[in-house]
Amino acid sequence: MSALFLSLKNIFHGVVAVFMLIPIMLTMGDAGDPDTPVETYPDSMNPYITEYLDPDIAAHRSGAGLAPQNTLMAFENIVEQSETFGVDTLEFDVQITKDGELVLLHDLTYDGTTNAEEAFGRKFVTVSSITLEEARVLNLGENFKKDGEYPYRSLRGEDIPYNLKVVTCDEVIDYVEENSKGKKYNYVIEIKSIGVNSYKAVDKLYSIITERNLQGRVIWSTFAPDTSSYMKLKYPEISRTADAIEAIQFYFYFRMNWDLQDVSPSYVALQIPYGSSALDNIINLGTRELLNYAHKNDIAVQYWTINTEEEVKLLTENGADCIMTDYPQTAYETVKSCK
Repeated sequence: MSALFLSLKNIFHGVVAVFMLIPIMLTMGDAGDPDTPVETYPDSMNPYITEYLDPDIAAHRSGAGLAPQNTLMAFENIVEQSETFGVDTLEFDVQITKDGELVLLHDLTYDGTTNAEEAFGRKFVTVSSITLEEARVLNLGENFKKDGEYPYRSLRGEDIPYNLKVVTCDEVIDYVEENSKGKKYNYVIEIKSIGVNSYKAVDKLYSIITERNLQGRVIWSTFAPDTSSYMKLKYPEISRTADAIEAIQFYFYFRMNWDLQDVSPSYVALQIPYGSSALDNIINLGTRELLNYAHKNDIAVQYWTINTEEEVKLLTENGADCIMTDYPQTAYETVKSCK
């Protein structure tokens, strides 16, 4: 697919998004009605729609508030303390390297979380610009801050423990599956690669999922409409979340009270922000009305990044299906208090 064609598609999607934002702007400040009853749909065929007052707890970026995000150390922390944290789902981000390996990283570059500028003598070090072997020199705990301290800063060379080096998707999933003591975690895996690299990342992730027979336990996601189209056209059997345009379309139909089935949505879940997001200054995505509308259309609603007890409690009581959080133990305890 040519770069020009991709650019034209992105422009078209942008224009569509602007028009879809009109009803959002017309409903600024809508807080929903707290007296609206929560509707349940026990006959739902969507496995990601959970029971009322019992949302899944997802470790966002593998528990980014507890250990350096998207590292093997973070996964070890969650798995080894599974009963304490009550995590049901492991959420993380992947990108493809120069030599075709799928590694974990949320940001578009290594600059914000590692010593990449020092190691490579330049800024804007992307995953796709270096090989896995080159990436292994980095310290993923370099800028992790906890209790006012940087416990892993300045580790270099052999002093960097393996579980703080760049880790592949294969390694993470194999670790979890081999050490979860019978617990079957679900996975939410977001493709962060862009352009043609995103298609390569999708292909690689599909191989990883199917080789381990994890098709029924993985939701993959992307905000990019082009990547999402590639996912659903080539691998429709893998559950996915709505991309950015589909999420805006969903909200448009919800606000207009239109029948969402007119557009035959093929995603199983919405992953949308709540709380500390800038979007909250415009709209409220955590209302019972929105959740009821989604569930009526057999779509699960998963919220990120929910890091306060107040937000966890409100979303749980409004019928959320999944709470994605950097602090899973706090979320788990709060959800238990709601029952």
